[in-house]
Order: sequence, then C-alpha cells, then structure tokens
Amino acid sequence: MENKLKIFVDRLKNRDEKIKEEISFQDLDIKMEEELQFVKPILIDGKAYISNEDLIINLNIEFSISMPCSICNKFVEKEVLIKNLYIIEMLKDIPAIYEYKREIKNACFLEIPSFVECLGNCQARQNMKNYFKKETDKNFPFSNIEE
Repeated sequence: MENKLKIFVDRLKNRDEKIKEEISFQDLDIKMEEELQFVKPILIDGKAYISNEDLIINLNIEFSISMPCSICNKFVEKEVLIKNLYIIEMLKDIPAIYEYKREIKNACFLEIPSFVECLGNCQARQNMKNYFKKETDKNFPFSNIEE
C-alpha cells in the first residue's frame, strides 16, 4: 500500500486528482473481530482538489460486512454505502503528503449498523412475538377536526 490513501499536495496545483482505490480491511489496520467481518474489499471512488487554502477530498465508499442477525444469530451480509464524504484539511497543516487512512477507517466504523436482521425481517421474529409489547388501540383526539 505504497501510495494508496495518500495525496501528494504539490501535484494538485490547478487540477483535480481522481481517486479510485480498492483496499482490504487490513490496509486500514482493522483487526478481524468475531462478530464483525469485512467480506469484500473496500471500494473508494472520488476526487481531491485544492480550493483557496484547503485540501478538499470528496469520496464515495462502498464495502460489505458480515454480522450476526440480532434475532437468530446467523451471519448476515450487509452492504454499506457512504456517499459524498468530504474531508477538508488546511494546506498549512499538511507537510507534503496527506494520508487519509484514519478518516476512511472512522467513516466506515461510523456507518456500520449496530445490528442487522436476516433480509430485514428475520423469520425467527415470529417465535419472539410473545415477548414484545402488545399494540393497543391508539387515540387521535384531533383527527376529526375540519378546517
């Protein structure tokens, strides 16, 4: 991963730099956990440019994770898409090379859902209905008011 996730600021004078990377979770120093697994490479697509005195990086990130279903504990694959992630850094704070690996890692972890269910509605949920709160009749006191 020599030049992956690095921006050479001096190359950006008066032009954009296209970013198209395919990296593994190991490239982001992510350790595989028992209940959270990255199952496909992380795809990064975007561009970097300079505006006034700032480096601006605009990215779309796509990756897939596998987590246990919150109902039946079978592993479920979930695709995560991060659209229009902006990373802005002042040029005076960047020596010559800006590495944005940490920002990518943080964005990925922030977008991972807390829990997943099989196909969005686990069939084992029917077995747990007895433990859920019974739905009662709702009263809408102002529903019959006419204008």
